Amino acid sequence: MRRDPLAALARLRRLESDEARRVLGEANSRLMAAELRAAAAVAALRLERQPGGEADYGQWLARGVAERDRAIRAAGFADESATIARQGLAECRAAERALEHLREARAEAARRQAARRSQSVLDEAAARLALRE
Repeated sequence: MRRDPLAALARLRRLESDEARRVLGEANSRLMAAELRAAAAVAALRLERQPGGEADYGQWLARGVAERDRAIRAAGFADESATIARQGLAECRAAERALEHLREARAEAARRQAARRSQSVLDEAAARLALRE
């Protein structure tokens, strides 16, 4: 039996989509962790500002602000990474759908071709019968 190149391509597309889903899951996990770190850094700055912490606040402020800024920047990078991963998954899904449409179109064309052949055989048989009579 002849190998179907579209079936092989469909398997490849499924593997690519599975990989894109995995990448997106990892990107979303990194994004969530980065957002939690940023929220914790902001909360730590607010907590240190509470009454009673003024003596240490001046020393800690520069370090706390730097940590908050790093965490917010990291969250931004993680968000960009997740966006890129979402786009990658969308592209993989679109490729899968396009391939599926192509396979369906080819199957429909093959069905029509088989129906035409069957009709041709029936027409020939009817013509032969008409000639005998």
